[in-house]
Amino acid sequence: MTSRWALTRPIATITWSLIGAALTIVALQWGQLSAGRNPLSGLRTLFWYDQLGYLAIAANVRSGHIELTEPVSMTGVSHYPAFYYSMVGEVARLLDVETITAWNFLALSLQFSAALALGLVSSSLARRAWVGVLAPIPFLTGTFAYAIAGADRWYTTLDAHAVLWGPWGVLFSANAESAALCVLIIVFSVLFWVWSRPSRRHSRAIVTVLGAAIVGALSSFQTYSFLSGIYLLCYVTAAAGILFAVRRSALLIMSAALLVGVFAFGPTLSGSLGQLPVLAVGIFPALPGVVIAIIRTRGLVAFAGAALTATAAPQIIRTALGSASGDPFLTYRVSSNVGLGVVSWDALLGAAVPLLILILVITVSLRMRDRLTLAVATGSIIALVILCINDVWGANAEPYRFWIDGILLAGVVGMLCLARLGGSAWPRGESDGTRPHAGRRLLAVGLVIVAVVWAAALPDLVNAWNDPKFNAVWNSHTERQHAIASAAERAAEGSGLIVTELCVDNRTAKVLSGAAFAYYHLGMAWPADKTDIDKVIDARDARALDFDAMAGANVEWVITDTNCDSDWAMRYSDDLREIATFDYRLHPSAETVDAGKSADGEIQLWHVRDDDAR
Repeated sequence: MTSRWALTRPIATITWSLIGAALTIVALQWGQLSAGRNPLSGLRTLFWYDQLGYLAIAANVRSGHIELTEPVSMTGVSHYPAFYYSMVGEVARLLDVETITAWNFLALSLQFSAALALGLVSSSLARRAWVGVLAPIPFLTGTFAYAIAGADRWYTTLDAHAVLWGPWGVLFSANAESAALCVLIIVFSVLFWVWSRPSRRHSRAIVTVLGAAIVGALSSFQTYSFLSGIYLLCYVTAAAGILFAVRRSALLIMSAALLVGVFAFGPTLSGSLGQLPVLAVGIFPALPGVVIAIIRTRGLVAFAGAALTATAAPQIIRTALGSASGDPFLTYRVSSNVGLGVVSWDALLGAAVPLLILILVITVSLRMRDRLTLAVATGSIIALVILCINDVWGANAEPYRFWIDGILLAGVVGMLCLARLGGSAWPRGESDGTRPHAGRRLLAVGLVIVAVVWAAALPDLVNAWNDPKFNAVWNSHTERQHAIASAAERAAEGSGLIVTELCVDNRTAKVLSGAAFAYYHLGMAWPADKTDIDKVIDARDARALDFDAMAGANVEWVITDTNCDSDWAMRYSDDLREIATFDYRLHPSAETVDAGKSADGEIQLWHVRDDDAR
């Protein structure tokens, strides 16, 4: 009987976890699937300005350009973390698929893997195979936006451009932040599993050091998710070091004093040191506990920290050198972080579900005397709260982004902790040294309350499913888009930048072709000739061409559309030399051009005549 159970339990666990991972993807992609769309082929257009900039990096790599320049114009220098987007481009090149297809494929694969890892580890900790089917829960947690912002809303708008939404809001964009969060979920799940059960020392050491190295490498994925991972690891390790120490009072006093120091002196340090060093200062309160953890693990935590530092160093050093050299973009980026705080009742209500879960875990862990689970929950809630209010203590690094990431990460940590507590409270012929029956009733009542509150937040997800804007996608498979891409690719065979008529989207043309355009994304990097390119952009926005600025920015190519009202082909016929034309038929349901134009058109590629020929 026992051997049969030992044989079937892994199979059942994997099966239920695979179902849970599949349900996660279906739920996250429900709007696309219910409309009969292939989630691999379209790019979501809601808040897609940044995504088009990231895709430009991938498009460059797919075209064979790996230089760290501003991605759209392919000039200047970029300090933006680009490794993940380069990986997307490389996958697109190797598989010979569109950049958008590779973008979606990698994102969905990582999301599936994250849900699968969470389900497998939770099932193992709970000692119940069916627990794996609950993996979608942290991914689908609502933030009560329907109660705060309106009955049909799924996100809450704050000051400036800050928004608060559930985890699907950060995952739907399929960018590096989404990817890094999925990697963090996998790493945290595996680390929690290996430290929750008896393991050989060398096996635990390998997993711990490797996990830390992976988290460090996320610095080249996306800054905020990387910092979330760093803070979680540091504060959970510190909490474990303190809780397993003999003299806890002194350590707690030291940590509390350092925390007060961060809030007291952080704003002053921010003005003199800069944003990046002050974000590092936010980890100082964890240091006393981390030192004890290093001693108790005989240096294992130090080795893990060294691995993390080594893999994080290249991106951090590059960014630090850019800041020290006075890079104008990095200076702008820091000064633009204004009005993005989440210290409000709306944010507190929006975080109700993960906060309730972690409070329940802490309460039950104390009752059951489970120090490991208590350390994980306590360290996580402290780390995430400190990050979410970083504007209060001087870092001022888009707190709302950490709040959004924190909703997902806190939910994942909460599920892992509840699974461990449940496995101890309702053991299945095993004992891990904790008191199995202590806190069972408290845990049962708490789980019912959590389930009710989580269900009460579900209308946010339903509203997102029903929101046409949330589910809108850009279709790149039309004759017009292919014609634009063909013209841009033809221009890319030569030198110089491209400018397009206003009704030709140069951002999507960049994604499809990988060619260099006279454009840039303000929040990513700046081109070498920013002043002249700004003038080119301003003239384009006014449906005109500024040939002086174009000469200064090395713009040699112009793409026009016979369906554009600006009619550059006629207005500038003496200044442009036609190179090629590409016919298309407009697809009315997929795209639009200027009103009153024909369904048939031509994309025209022109070369700017030199001054003597004009």
